[in-house]
Amino acid sequence: MQSQVIEMISAVKEDPELVAKLNGRSDIIHDAGLDSLQLVHFMLQVEDAFDVEIDFDSFELEHLCSVDAFCSYIQGISDAEQVPHPEGMETV
Repeated sequence: MQSQVIEMISAVKEDPELVAKLNGRSDIIHDAGLDSLQLVHFMLQVEDAFDVEIDFDSFELEHLCSVDAFCSYIQGISDAEQVPHPEGMETV
């Protein structure tokens, strides 16, 4: 997942050199240099690529402090969305 996220950041920034420069500890905003519009575009790509839904109302900026932190956040969403719900119970 980490390499996919880095490749998406590189594509959004239109900077192929970022693939070699970024790693798991890289800050998504500061090290990658994403502006607000690029960040939204990146997040939408992540939703499509990993089939998750990011709740922007509760999203914390600390999830962007590193690629690894963001991947953990996305994995957590993915795991939560994969949990089977008892029959007849609605998901919230």
